[in-house]
Amino acid sequence: MRCFKWKRLLVLTLGCLVAAVSLVSAAIPTIAVEELKPGMKGYGKTVIQGADIETFDVEVLGVTGTETGGYNILIKASGPLLKESGGIAQGMSGSPVYIDGRLAGAVAYGQAFSDPNYCFLTPINEMLRLFDETDPRPSVFLPKSTPLMVSGFTADGVAHLNENLSPFGLTSYAVPGGTEQLDNVKLEPGSSVGVSMVRGDMVIGAIGTVTWTDDEGRILAFGHPFLQHGDSNYFMTNAWIFASVPNIQSAFKVGTLGKTLGRISQDRLSGIAGKEGENAPIIPMYVSVTDKDRGLHKSSNVQLITDEDLVPSLVDGVTYNTVSMAKDRKGGGTSRIRFTITAQGEKEGPIRLRRENMFYSASDIGKLTDSELNVATDMLMNNRFDKVTIQDINVDVETTSSCEVAEMVGASAPLTAVQGGNLPITLTFKPYRSEEITRTINFKIPDKQPAGPMNLIVRSGNATTWISKALAKRNSRNGANTAQGQDAGDGTGEDDSAMFQSSQRQFKDFLTEFNEMDANNEVVVDLMPSYGDSRPSRRAAARAAGTTSGSMSSAITGLLKGSKYKQKFPLDFIITGESSITVDVKKR
Repeated sequence: MRCFKWKRLLVLTLGCLVAAVSLVSAAIPTIAVEELKPGMKGYGKTVIQGADIETFDVEVLGVTGTETGGYNILIKASGPLLKESGGIAQGMSGSPVYIDGRLAGAVAYGQAFSDPNYCFLTPINEMLRLFDETDPRPSVFLPKSTPLMVSGFTADGVAHLNENLSPFGLTSYAVPGGTEQLDNVKLEPGSSVGVSMVRGDMVIGAIGTVTWTDDEGRILAFGHPFLQHGDSNYFMTNAWIFASVPNIQSAFKVGTLGKTLGRISQDRLSGIAGKEGENAPIIPMYVSVTDKDRGLHKSSNVQLITDEDLVPSLVDGVTYNTVSMAKDRKGGGTSRIRFTITAQGEKEGPIRLRRENMFYSASDIGKLTDSELNVATDMLMNNRFDKVTIQDINVDVETTSSCEVAEMVGASAPLTAVQGGNLPITLTFKPYRSEEITRTINFKIPDKQPAGPMNLIVRSGNATTWISKALAKRNSRNGANTAQGQDAGDGTGEDDSAMFQSSQRQFKDFLTEFNEMDANNEVVVDLMPSYGDSRPSRRAAARAAGTTSGSMSSAITGLLKGSKYKQKFPLDFIITGESSITVDVKKR
């Protein structure tokens, strides 16, 4: 008879057949908010040390909200467990609360600097709707969430990770790695549960509490959002709690994430939902770093979640931390990075980004080292053209405290006229705190190069000064030369409008340009651009590099891209500076 009354009440209060079926399969009786009255007493379940579930006392103070906007249940918690934990702590979010032996909801919200024994519950009926993917509702309260727990990170690595994650409202703390005692810990109401974003040699994730489970392996937890990303693919883990740490704002649990047990598929305002046994898609990532000063090698092998917003920050955090472990010092230096990213676009198909470059910083070489890797991952994850799935990331880094930078102080070529073939160019460099050195490169003269002067720009791959000079030269000459109808040409007899970017840009253009970008340790030799041409195609090219602020960026991009005759020569140090050469070409 009691069971009959409970089922009848359940249908009336939920008004949802799917939720009713869920509850029957879970065999967990619930109590609706309409039945709750001030003064009703019950208990909550949570873990504050290890994996042992303990209870605390609860008294209902009232119910706030509406059917449309959603309800919150105000409670006061008490008992020896709360004294030990410092009150309702971050990490207790999701702790199930039972009134009259029935599940009422999950610990979810509080207010900073208030009495830590008071908090709001998210009603269980609203959490059950996560399986129906209902729309989120706003809340003015502070989630009883937990800071991110990270393991395998240096102090500098944690600080850098926090910089990256601050826009998401996340803060991380370093904790010890997992424990063997977690091998057999199962998820049940009141147990600790982890939501992991990175697993492997490094771990990044948050810890909360399981609210509800059923025989199908489904779980509800947190009672509030993690990041409120809706449909999600996080790693679901068990967790081990070291302690609950009192804090002036809010106490919080300190623990470590354990074994991956399933997938978190929903992350919404009323909580998170997932299922044990399911696998979240992953991005494998391997980072290898060698400190040349000490001959020390460190590597990191991790798996990342596929969240488009988080991937760039997670990739940056893993790379920076591995560099930090290898160099084991603060300060600047020089680094060389090589990385490959393989991916698949829904429209673009197979994608492969490969990049090698060198960087120097006088302050923090780690931050600069993976700057282009950050650009690459952000371009793939957040481009406006195509949905991209990253399949693999491989990174190789070398670092040194030395300043491996040299300024190009001169460039010369033979004074005699040349007819074609290779043009030897002698370059003079002044390394940092060292004597001048010379290198010789061979520039292949264009096959259709006409007789007469051939003007070349010889620059470093990271030079920008020459671009400013070229733009200034163009702006001063373009109007007068065009008005006079002069046809100075570019010396090739062919159209050079390809130097300038078209306004009709496609995703493949960005991918190609990234792979072909000049590197800081490359000498770049190209035909000097000319802007004094009155022919229609070249006037169009000049207009494409106009003086308005909107087109200035296109002009700079075009000049960096260069002509189709541009040639690059990698060296073993970073180069600065530029020079120009004029060579007399004989008629063939």
